[in-house]
Amino acid sequence: MMKLRSIYILLMLLLSGAVWSKTELKAKGPLHIVGQTPLQTLRLDIVPTRANLLETGHIEISLFNSWTNRWNETENYLLDVEVIQNIFEIAAGIRGNTEVGIFVPVLTRIGGRLDQFITRFHNQIGLGQSGRNQYPQNSISLSFVDDDSGERIVILDESDKEIVLGDISLFSRHKIYDGDGWFNSLTVTSLLRFPVSNARDYYGSGGVDGAFSISGLYTVNPIYIYSTIGYGVYGSGSLYGIDLRPYQWTFFAAVEWPVSKSLSFVIQQLSNSGTSRNFGEFSKPTHELVFGAKQQISSRILLEYSLMENMYIFDNSIDFGINMGITYSP
Repeated sequence: MMKLRSIYILLMLLLSGAVWSKTELKAKGPLHIVGQTPLQTLRLDIVPTRANLLETGHIEISLFNSWTNRWNETENYLLDVEVIQNIFEIAAGIRGNTEVGIFVPVLTRIGGRLDQFITRFHNQIGLGQSGRNQYPQNSISLSFVDDDSGERIVILDESDKEIVLGDISLFSRHKIYDGDGWFNSLTVTSLLRFPVSNARDYYGSGGVDGAFSISGLYTVNPIYIYSTIGYGVYGSGSLYGIDLRPYQWTFFAAVEWPVSKSLSFVIQQLSNSGTSRNFGEFSKPTHELVFGAKQQISSRILLEYSLMENMYIFDNSIDFGINMGITYSP
């Protein structure tokens, strides 16, 4: 209840800006955060899309970082791992209201540094540990019980602390509508991901993935509202005997409140359909709620930073995450 009240308070603060602010400030776009939940790393990431695409001949170079703690224990599986994900992205504007680009993820598996902080935080607000205190802190483990044999299959353990290159993705964004009313723009995005990673299956789908999404921007001065719906098809259908769905739906919504010319606050929600066909909680949709800000510190540099906290879905979502990003426009 305490967490839900915090969400309501933040939403009211955002909406109250529409009453007190009379100056329309420039939108900076949603936070650049892809799906972070367990098994989601396998999938092509449908990235939240900004409304203002790059002009012809302009480029942007970005680095986005997410540090997430993933924990859950059931009769069927044990998940205890932290992942640091760095995404390098280059985008370029071309003719016809279109931009194209490439992004490359580099992932680091670690046992963790966040366990102690999360344990204390849960104690402070009266949340249970869900079995976390039954295991050593800052360890790494991912295993599940095979339904047919009853054997426990280990996917990750202490020997898997390493840095790996993920699969490379290409994308294009094209604005198909640009208006000046409350409905401002409509953008379509297409993505392709290629299996170039030499890592174990946990960091790649093993096949060519493709996805398509459509995004809208709406303005209720001074609030900007973003929405995206996407559909992905994947080239690999199994992971260590877990039957994965060959498709995935993505739903995204964000609210941006510019409080000055250089600073915007953002709250956003990313939901993905379940990754597996019949594997407990991983067959259910995942939901990730993020609070953060975007800050223009110069005409060429845009920063973003945010927190991802497990608010209301506990069984198949990450426990806690820290996100940062920097975008440079030469």
